[in-house]
Amino acid sequence: MSRKGGREVSGNKSAVRDYILITLGAIIYGIGTVMFIFPSGALMGGTTGIAMIVSRYIPLTAGNVSVILNTSLIAAAFLLLGKNMAVRSLVGSMLTTVAIGVFDRIFVFIAPETVNSILFALVGAMLIAVASGIMFYVDSSSGGTDILALIVKKFVNIKVGFALMLTDVLIVVVGVLLSQSLVITVSSLLGFFIKVIGIDAVIGIIKRLNKSKK
Repeated sequence: MSRKGGREVSGNKSAVRDYILITLGAIIYGIGTVMFIFPSGALMGGTTGIAMIVSRYIPLTAGNVSVILNTSLIAAAFLLLGKNMAVRSLVGSMLTTVAIGVFDRIFVFIAPETVNSILFALVGAMLIAVASGIMFYVDSSSGGTDILALIVKKFVNIKVGFALMLTDVLIVVVGVLLSQSLVITVSSLLGFFIKVIGIDAVIGIIKRLNKSKK
């Protein structure tokens, strides 16, 4: 009984730690998206990229569109992923959606025309890479096309960053073609590749840190 109880306590502590990391990832993702990606105009895939494209043609902010898309797409996790991963992705998606919605209201004063688009895109991409790497590491995600990346990774033996590139590249290409802006094109492509490469790098760093503690 004591051994079983010990395993349960250990498992509970691990679960609490994982959900704390998911929450941290969602907050970082929200800050990176609203404070840097939205003002930069960069399109780096995901529901954020779709939201930025769609918001140009409808009377909704990119934050509002992102909330709608994430809420709609989370159902895919329950259909194609295991229960544990689906629940964690649901929590991650909800927290990320809330974070984006809250920060979208708080930081509305940042006007796109007042920022260095390329610099903001690079900083935003790095923050999102950190956030996504943290959430992917604990079998969660920020929702949207991140869920598609988890599905691809589940059935194909590839790194999650590469899986995300496969699911997001079309969104980036469409966004770049529609933008007709050299600055947005450069910002989008640089940001996209930094995000893709950065996610796997962050996951690798976390794994090495955990190994060094054992």
